[in-house]
Amino acid sequence: MQFKYFTMIEDLGSPTTIGFRDTSLDRDGGVRVPGLLKRWTRVWAVAFVLWTILAFLSAAGAHVYTASMGSPESWAQLLAWNITISFIWSLLTPPIYALARRFTFERGNWQQMLPLHLAASVVLTFIAASVIVWLEPFVTWTPEAHVPFVAHVLSRAFMDFQRYWYILLITQAIGYYGKYRERELQSSQLEAQLAHAQLEMLKIQLEPHFLFNTLNSIAALARNDGPAAEHMTLQLADLLRFSLDAMGVHEVPLSRELTMLQKYIDIQQTRFQDRLQVEMDIAPNTLSALLPNMILQPLVENAIRHGIGPRRAPGHIRICSRQVFDELWMEICDNGLGLTCFGGVVPPEGVGLRNTRGRLQQLYNHDHRLTLEDAPGGGCIVKIHIPFRTYTEEVSTSHAHSSVA
Repeated sequence: MQFKYFTMIEDLGSPTTIGFRDTSLDRDGGVRVPGLLKRWTRVWAVAFVLWTILAFLSAAGAHVYTASMGSPESWAQLLAWNITISFIWSLLTPPIYALARRFTFERGNWQQMLPLHLAASVVLTFIAASVIVWLEPFVTWTPEAHVPFVAHVLSRAFMDFQRYWYILLITQAIGYYGKYRERELQSSQLEAQLAHAQLEMLKIQLEPHFLFNTLNSIAALARNDGPAAEHMTLQLADLLRFSLDAMGVHEVPLSRELTMLQKYIDIQQTRFQDRLQVEMDIAPNTLSALLPNMILQPLVENAIRHGIGPRRAPGHIRICSRQVFDELWMEICDNGLGLTCFGGVVPPEGVGLRNTRGRLQQLYNHDHRLTLEDAPGGGCIVKIHIPFRTYTEEVSTSHAHSSVA
């Protein structure tokens, strides 16, 4: 019973149930009677529960008060009387609810709505008071002093006048909550769509950047070693075919990312030959972890281009991964020039690194970290911390942020 009650409360607060749109009308403006009766029945059921709770509290308060005054009234009589009042008002709750939905208070219309609701509250309160006073002899069995019917109705109406406004205010609050939820849902959908579009834009920027740099490498190699340039071209074609298979996918398992990265490393090792060594230190339990598609390639490219390329000495790149609590930690370390080799000034970030930051921000909002620092003994370390999720878990961009770092 408790579960069903809270389900009805949730239904009343849903945007489609109370959104200050008359959803009981069909396309031709006619009233859909079954839908209207179902909604009114739901409203009455919730109202009956709430009014009954109030009846019990009122009866208990009256019983304690009369007992403290030395003339206690019958608990059963007090309860029957208060439940009668509550039942009458539970029957009036659906029409009041409908009025509150149809003639809601909005900014700029209170001057029209206030007189209407004042008139409705007076009429409905007097109707309820008349019925309650008429039923009183059938509900109470303790003789009371005779009070004229009109005076008794007027007294009852003054006591119950605020009940109409309670219903009105609660309906308004539920309605505004429904509209707030609807706007929030629309906003989250728009943010997800924007994030998806921005992620696609970042990938579109990244792939030509990677292709341009690789073609430059092939052109440089072609001047001195034609067969090696041809081999590199075939490797590039293989890499592009592999990347096309992952088109439209924002996150991939680490194992797939490393397979693609190895194809890029093979291209670079063809160019640098013995000058480039790459070491993989990958924890086995991280191979199924999800990370952004093509997130490692621009970082390795930066390490080769800015750290190792300008040097004549052999270069070494180390790629590590491990799980630390509920995070995936990745490191790309090189023994190149480092960050602060140019007069202690960190060089500006290029397209690859900027897009990497942007994609991490889009996918994980603030739940990530990307840092660059000088490695002990020379070189640079890039560290990435992202939430640890495996490929068996559902991947969604609904939590993506709408701004680009």
